Amino acid sequence: MPNLSPKLHNAMWPGLVGKGDGEGQEPPISLEKMLQLTAAANVNGQKFDGIDYFLFHPHTDPDATDDDLRRIADQIASYGFAVGSLVAPIWPGTVGDSAMGTPVQRA
Repeated sequence: MPNLSPKLHNAMWPGLVGKGDGEGQEPPISLEKMLQLTAAANVNGQKFDGIDYFLFHPHTDPDATDDDLRRIADQIASYGFAVGSLVAPIWPGTVGDSAMGTPVQRA
């Protein structure tokens, strides 16, 4: 059996986390630019097979329609990438919250 490399995915969240338009912040990196950079990356012939996708602004509106999500999926697929995992916005200050909740929420 040939030695197959493991599937390698690039995370999209570094293009968003800690980014913004505030003083001293770097601007977010667009999904298109992140996909271009991921597609161009190559180390000794090894390239990325897919991405791990962050479900948050500006890449994805958490209130996106099914058609919006299909367009995003088509955009990702146009680079030949698979989506390996979805990262949900569960941190305070985003649209979500921890699934475990705080001690008060669990009481």
